Amino acid sequence: MSKTDTKIVSHTGNQETFHRTPISRWERLSTGLRSRLNNIKTKENKQLNEVSIVSTDERGPPWMFITFVLIVIIPSIVSLLYFIFLASEQYVSEARFAVRSLAEESATENVDSGLMSMQASSQDANIVTSFIRSSEILRRLDGKINYREMFANSDADFFARLDKKASIEDFLDYWMKHVSAFIDGPSGIVTLTAQTFRPEDSKNLVTAILEESEKLVNEMSIRARDDMLVSFRNEVARTSQAYSDALAKLSSLQKQSGLLSPSEQAEQKSGLLTGLLAQKMDIDARMFVIRQSSGADAPSYRQLELTRKSIEEQITNLRNQLTGSGGASLSNVITAFTELETNRMVAEQLYESARRNYDQAFSASLKKALYVTVFVNPVIPEEAIYPRRLVAPFLIFLGLVVFWSTLTLVWASVEDHKL
Repeated sequence: MSKTDTKIVSHTGNQETFHRTPISRWERLSTGLRSRLNNIKTKENKQLNEVSIVSTDERGPPWMFITFVLIVIIPSIVSLLYFIFLASEQYVSEARFAVRSLAEESATENVDSGLMSMQASSQDANIVTSFIRSSEILRRLDGKINYREMFANSDADFFARLDKKASIEDFLDYWMKHVSAFIDGPSGIVTLTAQTFRPEDSKNLVTAILEESEKLVNEMSIRARDDMLVSFRNEVARTSQAYSDALAKLSSLQKQSGLLSPSEQAEQKSGLLTGLLAQKMDIDARMFVIRQSSGADAPSYRQLELTRKSIEEQITNLRNQLTGSGGASLSNVITAFTELETNRMVAEQLYESARRNYDQAFSASLKKALYVTVFVNPVIPEEAIYPRRLVAPFLIFLGLVVFWSTLTLVWASVEDHKL
């Protein structure tokens, strides 16, 4: 049969009769459309079945609600019950101080330029705050105050108190959470707080920390002053010893020569020598007159001659004392004395200069001396500030909500990538 024929079968008895009838073009088109519509319906049914399967899966357990209860609701209720019924009261004592140094104001600001003023030292305040947050403060407080017992109080709740067997590292972490020291930037004021389970413990702890901080600042001042003055102090000692040696040598020379001042002694002997020379000239003149008038045999001439001889011996003696070649001559003594006196004067000037420099350096070191000025003293607190029995649970709730939301978004993103 051809594609354009249709098989029509008629039954007459036992014989089949075939009739060929033509199929129009429109009938063929309708047949194709019906087959396509059937295919589309089949695909839609499959998609509906898949959607129904997915819907059936989504109607499973409410995981989002379950995770919200487990992650947010239950921990929030537990924290609320803890902070309201179990959390121990914690008392805070506070002190405020400043680390200051002496500074000399300019003459234009004060009539007396020697007036001193106190200036804040922010760098040294940072050193003190670092000291308070370090293990060194614990070492210094050990034996002076039982700070471990303050934080390991058996009356406090288990989660807030310190373990009695805590190591020094664990205790330092606990210390930094309960003892704080921070600096107000513009003013340089240090605010110190301590948080314990008893009011008197908080006050005593802040007082002890202040005392150790003052000791540290004093040690820093003394060390800085000693480092600055050590060279000047050594120079003063050296020049002082040189001056003492010069005085000792000069005194020894005076004792050996028996002269307190050889120059004055030389002046005196020079005056005596001048007088003797004048007497000798007078006697020579008189002897000349007597010899001309009475002759050399006259008794007066011989008397003057003896006198002249005695004067000459005295003149020779004085000249030997003044300019003799011996070691004990006055000229040699004067030379040695002048040398020693010059050394003494030089040593004295050097000593005075070193002493003056030392005094100036000492004054400068005083200007750099550090002082702890406490203007808010610690007192015994009357009310407990911590814990925040409502604020803390609310913050925990918010944090858990944020965590749960983030976790939910991450899980949804992972599921989307799977599809």
